[in-house]
Amino acid sequence: MTEERRIKLSTKEYLQQVYRISQKVKRLRHRREDLRNDLYSLGSPAGSMDADKVQTSMSGDSMLRLIAKVDLLERDIVRELEVLENRKSVIVAQIEELSDDRYKTLLFERYVLLRSWDQIADDMGYQLKWVYDLHGQALLTFAEHHKQGE
Repeated sequence: MTEERRIKLSTKEYLQQVYRISQKVKRLRHRREDLRNDLYSLGSPAGSMDADKVQTSMSGDSMLRLIAKVDLLERDIVRELEVLENRKSVIVAQIEELSDDRYKTLLFERYVLLRSWDQIADDMGYQLKWVYDLHGQALLTFAEHHKQGE
């Protein structure tokens, strides 16, 4: 692997922190919703059930444990959102230090707004191949400016 490629990959991984944290928040929220659904479906009687069918409900202890799990997930989500906002602030400030507005736009849209390459190319009025080339240049410039990849 060439040194230039290594620097690009390292810089790209650094900038992808926002995406990784966002994905973690998404997973936590999904898990929270699953637990809430369990809580609501198992904790309340189903009004549409036939009289012949036996209804079961959760014991108080089970429900309390489930509520505690939801509460822990809520706390994890809040903590990760704080981490996400802090990370975004740092990365946005670093991007804004670059002198080339094209690099700023591209890196901001890709790594902060998490937009697709097609969306970025459309927004910038460039062909997709040019956006990829510009991205490589932007990564090298970012790395040089912020000493990433060393």
